[in-house]
Amino acid sequence: MKLKILGTSSAFPTKDRNQTAGLFTYAGESFLFDCGEGTQRQIRIAKENPQKITKIFISHWHGDHVLGLPGLLMSMAMNQRKTPLEIYGPKETGTKIAAIMKAYEHEKLSYRLIIKELSNIKLKTICETDKYKISALKLKHPIPCFGYSFEEKTRLRIDTPYLKSKGVPTQHIGLKRLQRGKDVVIEGKKIKAKDATYVRHGKKFAITIDTAYYTPIVELAKDADLFVCEATFSNKVKSSAEKGGHMTTKEAARLGKRAKVKHLVLTHFSQRYRSTKELQQEAKSVFKGKLTMAKDFMEIKI
Repeated sequence: MKLKILGTSSAFPTKDRNQTAGLFTYAGESFLFDCGEGTQRQIRIAKENPQKITKIFISHWHGDHVLGLPGLLMSMAMNQRKTPLEIYGPKETGTKIAAIMKAYEHEKLSYRLIIKELSNIKLKTICETDKYKISALKLKHPIPCFGYSFEEKTRLRIDTPYLKSKGVPTQHIGLKRLQRGKDVVIEGKKIKAKDATYVRHGKKFAITIDTAYYTPIVELAKDADLFVCEATFSNKVKSSAEKGGHMTTKEAARLGKRAKVKHLVLTHFSQRYRSTKELQQEAKSVFKGKLTMAKDFMEIKI
């Protein structure tokens, strides 16, 4: 499980920072969170395969978060993609994508787009498999905007040393039943699930980009192993943050502290900051845990 950060700037790209995008990889799937201008090129520089993206999560429809989307969708088609692609986003996401593709005379794709529009205000599960669930929360921004969390489900793992101590083979078809919490008999030996398995708690990742300080985010990011949060401005210009529906570093740090996250990553920095040292010091004065100031192409393992 890892996150490759592809863009860390806000409204304007800079020499060192692209517009917002993050590529999250888990168990052979890749999820793209936002697709700012130039994201397709960032993906290639990062040596990632865009065809492996199975889901795209759009926070909102301000251009710096979606300008790279039409180019990515067209390139996937030109490369003869066949796998369906799911896109999650606010209401009218389907209409907007259709209009963009029509404008570029690229309405017919080689693959199926599955659009899932969000209207929930409270925290809600929007996608679930036997391995994970993804939830969304409407944020506090001038236009409809969503934050997301990914939670890996708790699973039973086989205690291999225990099996070896009992002289039981560690490769056997019966182990699948054991992993489901059922007792088994292998080569005449009864193995109890409670003795031969242990609980592996799942990991959690949360991301909120473009939002003012909003208390419900605490629940979205609660106990996250990794929380990526916007911190557009220094606390010295808090009025600018409030005007644009953004957060200061101290506000983002306060959310991380209240949510008890293990690793807080700040991103979406205003172009006015050539260095993030001052922003980092502000955040450190509030959040005492592991803190990282995001950079383009930074890879974080969870």
